[in-house]
Amino acid sequence: MFELYSTPLEILYLVLSIAIGALALFLVIALFHIVRILSNVHKVSAKAKDTMDLVNHYLWQPIKIAMMIIEKSKTVARKTAKKTGK
Repeated sequence: MFELYSTPLEILYLVLSIAIGALALFLVIALFHIVRILSNVHKVSAKAKDTMDLVNHYLWQPIKIAMMIIEKSKTVARKTAKKTGK
């Protein structure tokens, strides 16, 4: 087997091909992990969006209703004050 690689140029080609193969393998593994991480990020962001929708619906709607009632009561109080002359 070593008689095939008798010149330094052939040895250089062998080493370079092994290095490029190892680099390609590393890049494939890294890409696989990046895809898994981005998939998890997508799942987490979807769950966070669902949670924010629930918070918006169950927390902010009663606050908006209370603020609307306060504004209506202020309007009624102003009209009443105008009628009574205060």
